[in-house]
Amino acid sequence: MTPLHATVPPISCLIALTVCNHVAFNASRVVVSLFALSLKASTVTLGILMSLYALLPMLLAIHAGKRIDEIGPRKPMTAGSLMVVAGTLLPAVWPGITALYLSCALIGIGFMLVQVAMQLLIGQISTDGTRLRNYTLQALGFSFSGTLGPVMMGYVIERAGYRPAFFVLVAVAAAGLAGLYFMRGRLPAYGGRAARGAIVDGTRNSTLGLLAHPELRAVFIASAVLSAAWDLHAFLIPIQGTRVGLSPSSVGWVLGAFAIATFAIRVAMPLVSRRLSEWKVIRVALLVGAVAYLLYPFAAEFWLMCCLAFVLGLALGSAQPNVMNILHTASPTGRAGEALGLRSAVLNTSQVVWPLTFGVVGTALGMLPIFLSMAGAMGVAGYYSRGQARKLPQPPA
Repeated sequence: MTPLHATVPPISCLIALTVCNHVAFNASRVVVSLFALSLKASTVTLGILMSLYALLPMLLAIHAGKRIDEIGPRKPMTAGSLMVVAGTLLPAVWPGITALYLSCALIGIGFMLVQVAMQLLIGQISTDGTRLRNYTLQALGFSFSGTLGPVMMGYVIERAGYRPAFFVLVAVAAAGLAGLYFMRGRLPAYGGRAARGAIVDGTRNSTLGLLAHPELRAVFIASAVLSAAWDLHAFLIPIQGTRVGLSPSSVGWVLGAFAIATFAIRVAMPLVSRRLSEWKVIRVALLVGAVAYLLYPFAAEFWLMCCLAFVLGLALGSAQPNVMNILHTASPTGRAGEALGLRSAVLNTSQVVWPLTFGVVGTALGMLPIFLSMAGAMGVAGYYSRGQARKLPQPPA
């Protein structure tokens, strides 16, 4: 039988497909927000729109992961890409708040399907020696698209307006769909034999049973805390920067320092992984992040906030590829997609719950308790992961 990694397209092509969908997903949030504000939408309406990107994926991700294990990645990726195209096209041809509600839901679900299926496929086609490198390359692609999409859309909106901006997103999403169409014959059309066997013999029990595995439990806890730390940074820095008197451009540079650091550490990850195991990288990321959050509320100077943002970006950016590698290799046979779906559900829950919680707590008690609570959570998660020390084969140069 021909090995899977010998039949699928090169990793660069797979990442390019994901980047197209991620540009449409990430940049659409900027366009939707600004378009809704131009329609005089209330803050509550804007909050509902943004939550729709994560609410339905939060509810559907675990089931989607199970189905991807069973039927393979080709159909979910196709369905997800079609939904992203439809979601970006809808407000372009039917501008209005109602269309935005449907658009956010479609894009959120579609990108979740593409992301979980692609993460599973990358894990399947990789060897123990190349898996971390391939997940790092995917994370680099996300860093690139996460920066390119919003900047590109800002210029399009300024020069042409909102409807042309949505049509540009349609074109980007359609490019990903076209690439998927031409590669469809080389993508697995069926689920793994182990996944189907687990259903037949009853070894695949409740998804929460995955938490009975100590290493998976530890990586889910670490992933949840790291995701909360990432969301909290984007939420709090504009508030903290305004409080200490920074200008909007200075706040932008602080957030830019964080983004630059996440990209830089992912470029350097092959070098880091030769010296540190995955769990050691995650532990260091949690502890360094805890120190950064502990210092943030006492930073009143622009340069100090930029330094802390850069250090936090290095920590959080280093953890994600290592989390993905551990999730794939530590999952029970035939249940990697299910584990990825559970992680996606956890991350989307974070995106729905944390901004609301941070806003309520911050209004009632101020910013200091939020920073300190996040520092404490990262410290506890780092301490909890201390017993994990699995080391996989070193990646090739």
